[in-house]
Amino acid sequence: MTKEEILEGTLELACEKGLGRISMQMIADKVNLKKSSLYSHFKSKEEIIESMYSHFRDKAKAQSNSAIDYGDLVEGRSLEEILIYVVSAYRNMNLSSDMNKFYRMIMAERVYDPVASLVMVEETNRMINATKTLFYAISAKNIVRFDNPDAAALIFAMGVHSILDYEGDCANIGAKDAKDSMEKFIQEFCNVYGGQR
Repeated sequence: MTKEEILEGTLELACEKGLGRISMQMIADKVNLKKSSLYSHFKSKEEIIESMYSHFRDKAKAQSNSAIDYGDLVEGRSLEEILIYVVSAYRNMNLSSDMNKFYRMIMAERVYDPVASLVMVEETNRMINATKTLFYAISAKNIVRFDNPDAAALIFAMGVHSILDYEGDCANIGAKDAKDSMEKFIQEFCNVYGGQR
C-alpha cells in the first residue's frame, strides 16, 4: 500500500461521508490496512489531510503544466493577456479531477474543521504570494506601474478567488449567473490599473 493509495482512498471516503465523519479506523478499512499500519504512514487524520492537499495540488499542477516563469510570461504581453493566462492556468489546475473533488470536500468542511480552514488559508496565501510575484515582474518590465503591488495583488487574488467560488456554486445548481464574471473582472482591473505607467 502506497501513501498515494491511502490519500486517494481517504479522498473517496471523505467525499462520501464528509471529512468530519471519518476516522483513522475508517480510512484503514477503506484502504485494506490495519490501523497500526496506517499509523506507520501517517500520524493523524490531520497529517493525511495536509498530505492530500500537497499531493493533489502538485499532481494537478504537473498535469496542467501551470509552472510559470513570470519573467518569460510577461515579456511582450499586455496586462490583460497576462492576467487571462494566469487565471486560466490556475482554473485548469483546480479543475483537475482529484483537485476539484478535494477542494469541494474541503470547502464543505472548512466551517467546522480547523484543518480544512488551514488548507484554504494556505491555498489563498499561495495565490496571493504568486500574484505579488507576478505583479512585481509586471512592474519590473514596465508593463504597468503599480503604486502598491502588494495591495493590487491582494485585490486581484481575492477577486479571482471569490469568482472561482461563485462559478463553482453556480455550476452546482446549473445556473449561468457567473457567465463572463471573470472576464468582466479582469477587464475592469485592467481599466483601473492598466492606464498607469
